[in-house]
Amino acid sequence: MRVDDHTPAGPFEERLWEAYREGRRALCLSLLRGADLALPITAAAAAGTEAPAWATAADAERTWLLAYTSVEAMTLATGGAATHCRIVTMTELAAGWPDLRWGLAVNPGLEVAFTLESGAVARLAVPTLVQDLRIDPESGVPVMQKLLGPGDIHALLTGGEPRVSGYCHHALDVSHIATPAVLAAALGRPDLLTGDGSLNMLRWRPVGLDLYRTPYGGIDEEGREAVAGWVVEEPPFVGMGLVPSVDSVIREYKVYGVGLPHGAEIWELTFEGTEHRHAVYHGDLRRWLLIGTRS
Repeated sequence: MRVDDHTPAGPFEERLWEAYREGRRALCLSLLRGADLALPITAAAAAGTEAPAWATAADAERTWLLAYTSVEAMTLATGGAATHCRIVTMTELAAGWPDLRWGLAVNPGLEVAFTLESGAVARLAVPTLVQDLRIDPESGVPVMQKLLGPGDIHALLTGGEPRVSGYCHHALDVSHIATPAVLAAALGRPDLLTGDGSLNMLRWRPVGLDLYRTPYGGIDEEGREAVAGWVVEEPPFVGMGLVPSVDSVIREYKVYGVGLPHGAEIWELTFEGTEHRHAVYHGDLRRWLLIGTRS
């Protein structure tokens, strides 16, 4: 069997093969966005006796991280040399991306193959909020969340029309985390834990989604250019649109002085894992309404 004779392994590859042969690259990329990819690993890594390493190939242009659209595609393309793999989504791949200068080679050696620069991987894995809504209109406007320190709360309650700046994240991505210390660690902000081990959070539904920019970039100019991004930040900044936590897939956004809408809320996540709402912003009255305090 020649490598261009690969029979699609399931409905996903059937659709991908058809779109590829019709020259519909945009559809191919949209299919890859939601795909599970097979990344080759050694037998020892599969057995848990060594850490998984990235399978790569290099040419004169760059280093390419190797991924396949099925185990069958991996086996065929590598001539049976790759016998074990780990399965990841495109977003999980972006969360652990090893080097912004690298690219992604999907199905190298097969007829239906793709090469993507790191910026393309980032934009497939983490679309902007505007793109998210366009892709899935039924999902609605998401809830944003931002951790707050004591000074942040005071500024919000006493500073007139409330505005938010800096990094915020997609609340849905952390909805499963019920422990303040775990949430603070996942977001890289253990310094915001209170003396009793709780966390304060701001939540709101954004207005003007294009004001919430996905932070594609790097820790230096070279990294920013490699991902075709717009922002340079200090480490441990990732630059692929996700918080710097390999074990957590959390989309983040950067804003500058964006006004909070009616209904924005201040919450506390306690050490015991319970949530308490402390204030709601009333847009017509232009002030915060306090809900009460715990006894």
